[in-house]
Amino acid sequence: MDRLESLRVFCQVVELNSFSRAAEQLEMSNATITNHIASLERHFGVRLLNRTTRKISMTDDGHSCYQRAQRLLGDMMELEGALQGGRATPQGVLRVDVPTVIARVYLAPALSRFTELYPELSIRVNVGDRMVDMVEGRGDVWLRIGELKDSGMVARRIYQPRNVCCAAPDFLARHGTPRTPQELADFRCLAFIHPNSGQNVPWTFSKGKQQLSWQPPGNISINHAETLIQAAVSGAGIVQLLTLSLNPQMRDGRLVPVLADWATPGPPVSVVYHQSHQLSAKVRVFVDFVTELFAGLD
Repeated sequence: MDRLESLRVFCQVVELNSFSRAAEQLEMSNATITNHIASLERHFGVRLLNRTTRKISMTDDGHSCYQRAQRLLGDMMELEGALQGGRATPQGVLRVDVPTVIARVYLAPALSRFTELYPELSIRVNVGDRMVDMVEGRGDVWLRIGELKDSGMVARRIYQPRNVCCAAPDFLARHGTPRTPQELADFRCLAFIHPNSGQNVPWTFSKGKQQLSWQPPGNISINHAETLIQAAVSGAGIVQLLTLSLNPQMRDGRLVPVLADWATPGPPVSVVYHQSHQLSAKVRVFVDFVTELFAGLD
């Protein structure tokens, strides 16, 4: 068997934590996947994986093999990329895991343009806010909101949201505009209920060296961000959320920023992928596409 191909199969089994998932993603049979792993173990004379009916885990030798294989496969892909230049055509299936707000507001409207650019590439998008384990989970690329743990994955920050207050133009016309965070106490405010604590999420403000945290009275409190935004658009009050969620309404004028010079940085948006996939044509074009998608926001 081709040992380089066997190493690629081994890395895929480790990253997906599953023989069957690796078989599906590589479009091979389970028996072929098993034969590749067995061939490597015979060649090296060591056991690489501990297998039970429920899970697999790497041995110490397997862990060492995985780290070296990642570097070797990355070097090979870099060599191919250097020699082939831009001739490699993105094709096959690309599996992407995306939080709901990013999928709805940014990715879904852009998918037609992406598929027109790369007609030989099929994209499967998993949308959800449950944090799937990226090392053991199934996929090629993940979009994530927030600080990331050191997982050995490649992560590129593509957008820095801000926590900003805003309100509908007619609300501000009727009630005026606060000039400082302290004046918010005189306005009707819309609070976001944290899904875990059940409490209203505090609003944060920063200007120069001044940093403030303020608990909105929550004349209206809602545990669903999109519903909260619609309430603000209808003129129900002032809301503070991430620009990640508010950009469409602010762009078309349905919401107007308030106390914009007091906005604080929010959790960053990153695109994440396995080191061994970083020079794959399908991963590279998608990473470049979403990076461009978020460039120039705000």
